[in-house]
Amino acid sequence: MSKSTRSKIQLCLSHFGVIIGAVGILHGIPELLQGSKLVGTNSVMALPENWPNSELFTVLNGHPAFSILTGIPFYVLGILAIMVSSALTIHALFFLEKKNGLLIFALLNIGVALFGAGVGTPIVMGIPLVIFALISRRFSNKKERSEAGKKLNLRLFWIFYALQVFSWVLFFPGFVIISSFGKIPEAVFMFDFMIMPISILGALIFGFRHDNTIYQNQQ
Repeated sequence: MSKSTRSKIQLCLSHFGVIIGAVGILHGIPELLQGSKLVGTNSVMALPENWPNSELFTVLNGHPAFSILTGIPFYVLGILAIMVSSALTIHALFFLEKKNGLLIFALLNIGVALFGAGVGTPIVMGIPLVIFALISRRFSNKKERSEAGKKLNLRLFWIFYALQVFSWVLFFPGFVIISSFGKIPEAVFMFDFMIMPISILGALIFGFRHDNTIYQNQQ
């Protein structure tokens, strides 16, 4: 299936998979900066103390991550995080539609969660993406909807899709830029982290409705 005829669920898998990978890389880079300090526990802070500034470090609570491996240098964990995140990004862009593409996508999300690349994105984004992809494969019977329903589903899909992308642009580089000038407004921070799970669910729900529709003018 060509990119031009991708379903909206496939589009979400590809593009949001890239976001998961990018966030994982953003965990791995500061872990590299912590050098040879040993990973002492499974729960780690990806950011070095007060890096890149004390405001962002405090607001993000050190950018927490999970490492299944302990007793290894942080730079090794950073390399693992960047490697698994880069693999997910490449897979999401080029190999999702290959044989076992969804299974590999799910396994790479597990790798992101286990190797210091962040736990939040594989849970909040990765799990819903895999679930909706499985649902879209199992429920292939299309439901008849009107042309107005077609336009509404498509419009709502793009609204939630845009909100999801915006939430991550606000996170990075937005929060980095804001924190370099002073305090990040609590309302902005709360809005961003509330809109992330809401927008991905909205995009997936209305993307599925769009994909799972046969329109009256097609009969």
